[in-house]
Amino acid sequence: MQTIHIGNIFLMKTIWERSEQKKFDQLQSDIKCDVAIIGGGIAGLMSAFHLVKAGKRVCILEANRIGSGVTAGSTAILTYAQDVIYRYLIRKHGKDAASKYLNDSQNAIKEIKNIVEKEKFDCDFEAVDFVLFSTKYCGKKSLMKEVKAYKELGHEVEQEFDPGLPYKVAKSLRFKGNYQFNPLKLCDGLANYITQNGGQIFEKTLVKEAPNESHLKIGEYTVFAENFIVATHFPYINLPGFFWLKMFQHQNYCIAFNPPSGFENFAKGTSYESIDKTGFEYRRVGEAILCDGASVRVGQKPYKSKYQILEQHIEKHFDSQNEIVRYCSQDCITMDKLPYAGRYSHFVDNVFVTTGFNKWGMTNSYICAKVVTDMILGKLDIDAPFDENIYTPQRIALVVNPVETVTNVATIAASFANDILNVDAKKFERIGAGQGAIIKYKGKRVGASREDDGTLNLISGICPHLGCNLKWNKDERTFDCPCHGSRFDTKGKIINNPATEPAKRIKIE
Repeated sequence: MQTIHIGNIFLMKTIWERSEQKKFDQLQSDIKCDVAIIGGGIAGLMSAFHLVKAGKRVCILEANRIGSGVTAGSTAILTYAQDVIYRYLIRKHGKDAASKYLNDSQNAIKEIKNIVEKEKFDCDFEAVDFVLFSTKYCGKKSLMKEVKAYKELGHEVEQEFDPGLPYKVAKSLRFKGNYQFNPLKLCDGLANYITQNGGQIFEKTLVKEAPNESHLKIGEYTVFAENFIVATHFPYINLPGFFWLKMFQHQNYCIAFNPPSGFENFAKGTSYESIDKTGFEYRRVGEAILCDGASVRVGQKPYKSKYQILEQHIEKHFDSQNEIVRYCSQDCITMDKLPYAGRYSHFVDNVFVTTGFNKWGMTNSYICAKVVTDMILGKLDIDAPFDENIYTPQRIALVVNPVETVTNVATIAASFANDILNVDAKKFERIGAGQGAIIKYKGKRVGASREDDGTLNLISGICPHLGCNLKWNKDERTFDCPCHGSRFDTKGKIINNPATEPAKRIKIE
C-alpha cells in the first residue's frame, strides 16, 4: 500500500488523480448550521448536495481530506447489476423490496448522470456495458437463477455474446445503461458546488462524541445544528444503534497496470465483475487496467499474499508485470445485503445515518443520501416502516440471514478468545525488516513491527474501539481489527474507522 502522511492524517494513494484538490480549513470556532454531516466521502457530499439545493445551511466535518477514505479506493462503477443480489432479495425480503431496490439503483444512476451533466462536473464520466460472469459450473447456475429473478422483476438480460475475456468462462450476462468515473474528481465537483452555494466544509476535524440534542462537541468547539447525518463509512457511535453488531468490513485488493500489446482495447467500453468467490473485477482507468479481487474479511490472516494472487493472475492472463499502483479498499457488509439509511436509532430524533453499502457505494451512497435528506426535508416519515423505506436501520436484519449473523458473532467472539488461544510466539529480535506480528510482552498483547531501516515500533494489540484483538496484515503492513474493521498503521495511527482513537504506543522498559 502506498501512503501519504500529512501531520496525523493518513491518506491512501490509489489509481485516482485529482485535477485540482482544494484544501479546507480545520474547524477552529463554534458554528451554527441546519444540518451537520459527519464524514466527507461520496455519501456525505451527496447528502450535502441535496440539502444545499433545498436551501439548507450545511456543514461537513471530515476527519482527513474530502474523499480520502473508502471513496478513494472505489472502482467507481455505477451499475444496478450488483452480483447475484436480486434472487436473494426476492427470497429474503420479497418481490416488492427487490423491485424497489432495482428501481432505486437504476434511478440513482440516472440522477447521478443528470447531476454530472447539469453541473458540468469534470470527472471522466463515461457509459459502459457491465458484464457479470463466472468461470465455474456452480456460478453458471447462480447466473441462470439471477436471470429468472430479473424476469420476475420485469427486466430482460442479454446472455448470448462473447464477453471478450482472456480466459474461458462458464456463463456471462451483459447489462446496458451503466457508467464509470473518477470518484475523487466527482468529490471535488460536489465540494465546489456545496461551498459556492453557502455550505461549509472542514477537514482534519475528527468527531469523537455523539451529538447531544442540538450540540456536537469537537474538542473545545461546538457545532450547533437542528439535524445530524453520520456518513463516516462505519458509524462511530456504538450505543444506541448497535451497528457494530449489524455489519462487518470486507477488503478487496487492487493492482492497476499498463496492458501489453494485444490488450490495448480490453475493457474499453465494458467493465467486468466475477461472481466467483475467488474471481476478479476489471475496468479501464485511462489507458490502464484496474484489476480488483483477492477479497477477504478485514483481520483474517491469509495463508497467501493477496497481492501475490493478483500478480500471478495478471501475469498469467495478461502477460504483464507493468504495475502502476497497488492498494487495498474496504467496505461495510450488512447481514441482509441492503444498506442502512434513516434515523440512527429510535432513541434519537435528529441523528441520521448512511452506511452498509456492500461494495456498491457509488449507487448506494446516492440512494441512502436521498433517503436521509428526504426525511430531514419532511418528504419521508422518519419512522417509515420497511415497506416504505427498505433501508431503515430499525429493520431486524439479523434474523433475515441467520448464518451470516452467527458467523459474524462467532468471529467477534473468536477475536476476544484469540488472546488466550492463539498468540504468535515471535520475539522482538525475530521480527525482520518490513515484518510484524502480535506478541506477548509482560503479559500484554503487543503489535510489533520493524521498519525497512530496522526501527522497531510497538503498539497495543488491542483495538481501542471495543477491545477486540488486532491482527497483523502482512500485505498492507498494518494492524487490523477482525471484529469491526478498524485499521492502524505501524505507529498506531487510524487508517479506517470505527475507531476514533489511535492504538497506544508502547515503550520497552
